[in-house]
Amino acid sequence: MAINEVISTTGDVRRLLAQTMSEIRTGDIPVQKAMAIAAVAKEITASMQTEVNIAKAKIALGENGKALGQITNLGRMLIHDESPAVLDGR
Repeated sequence: MAINEVISTTGDVRRLLAQTMSEIRTGDIPVQKAMAIAAVAKEITASMQTEVNIAKAKIALGENGKALGQITNLGRMLIHDESPAVLDGR
């Protein structure tokens, strides 16, 4: 798998990481580039783990877990508003 190929599956992620490890050993890839690949792969796998955890929760909750996949505000949570900040309880 070349680095510029599309990564579509978890197996593709594992193959890319294995290839990167091999290229580090042979000196074909700079360590800094390999570290960047590993950092991105870590975020991708964390995202995949979240999906697995949600699927497990849905199974564990049975009928009550059906609504878990219908959460509507994912990706739109407010992290800032224009109201004045309250500092030191004042």
